[in-house]
Order: sequence, then C-alpha cells, then structure tokens
Amino acid sequence: MSYTIDEGNLERQQLLAEVLNPLTLPILELIPKIPGGRCLDLGCGQGHTTRFLKDVLQPAECIGLEYDPSLVEYAQSHPGNSSGVRFQQGEASKLDFADASFDVAFTRYLLVHLPDPVAVIREMLRVVRPGGYVVAYEPDCQAFDIGYPPSTAPAFIHRLFTGMFAEPQMGRKLVDSFRAAGASIAHAGAVLKMEYNASLLKRTYRLSAEAMQDAAMAKGLFTAEEYSAGIAEWKRLENDPQAVYVKFPDMWVIATT
Repeated sequence: MSYTIDEGNLERQQLLAEVLNPLTLPILELIPKIPGGRCLDLGCGQGHTTRFLKDVLQPAECIGLEYDPSLVEYAQSHPGNSSGVRFQQGEASKLDFADASFDVAFTRYLLVHLPDPVAVIREMLRVVRPGGYVVAYEPDCQAFDIGYPPSTAPAFIHRLFTGMFAEPQMGRKLVDSFRAAGASIAHAGAVLKMEYNASLLKRTYRLSAEAMQDAAMAKGLFTAEEYSAGIAEWKRLENDPQAVYVKFPDMWVIATT
C-alpha cells in the first residue's frame, strides 16, 4: 500500500471528519448499537472515525487500524480517546485478526486508494461474526463536481483525484465490489453535500490538493503553473463563503454476515 496524500498537515483530516461525520451518521444509525461488542475501523488515519464509531455504536472496544505508523502514534496520543478506543498498525488487505472476532467492520475513504478493494472487503467479511455488519463509505471522484458562479476549481480537483487515486470510481463500483466479495447487502445509497454559506468543504479540498502536490507533479499530471493556478482558485473560493459548491457524491453499503 502507498499513500498519494501527504498527511503532514494535521488540519486536513480534522476538516474531512467535520465534513463527513454528519453525512455518515444516518448510515451508522441503521446499525443496532453494540454495547459489549467490538468494532474495527480500517484506514483510521488520525483516529477521528474510530472515536466517532465508538460514540455512535457504543461498543466496548473500537480498534482503529492504520498503515502509516506516524498516524497510529498520533491517534494513540489523542486526548479525545475514550475507554475502549485503541489503535494499531496494519495492512487492510491482510488483517491480523481471527475469523468472526468483530461485530462491525467499517471503512471510509480507504478503498478509493487501493488497487484491490474486493480483497479488503473479503477480509472485513472474514473478521466479522455471523449476524454482524460490514460498512463502507466511499467517494466517486469521476462523478460531477459543480459550483456557481463558474470556476475552474472543480475541473482541477476532478483531474487531480482521477489521476492520483487507484479507484477514482470506487463509489459507483461499491455495490458490485461487495457482491464480488460474496457479501449479502442489507442497505446501500448515495449522499450529496452542497456548501452555500461556508468554506469548510472548499478549504478541505484546497488542503487535499496541497497535500497531493508533490506526488501529482512527480507523476506529470500538471505543470507547475497549472498546479499553482488550481491552488489559487481554491483559495479564492475558500475566501468566498457564498460561492455554491456541490461535492462529488459518496456511496455507501451495509452488508450483513
């Protein structure tokens, strides 16, 4: 596994959690709370999703798994960790957990980065007990990005994400990927978000683009002038909270085991 996003700026993941947690909450509320149970969060990053899962599902233990050791260290030291929240380093496609050892396995914005998402879904299904739940929430980066007044920013971020992510169409492929892994799908859906009087989403996009600049330039996706112009346009939008922006859609699946 390799990263296309440099997570040296801790603010980016914090803002992403502020954007995505309200969108994820209605999905998690479809799952019964699991007092005394165990929950696994794959690709936990700084641990925001792990703490969120602990609050919403109320398991006795919630384990965040992350490939990057530096992010694991940060997550472990976070003052917001409650009892039962812990973190460890590991590979999502080769989980070091016994069969049927969790009640829920969850991932958000991870499969889009991976060359074989079906293998990860199979691992999630393996470690969840019969009657448990496997949940994935992923973007579709090749779907529309729209805004008004017109701007070059959506086209820039579309080109960036499409060129850099292993599975930029992960959202639209999610149901089929679960079926290919042998899952029984209980619920699935899509989510949109429009920002019309704030700059949280726009700032998140700008920070994401900045965090991907070195990798994108090394891959030859943009000239230096094109990248500077793209970042400058996102900064302009960020400074205009009344500019309307609709992010690309997210898709989600809840499967039962």
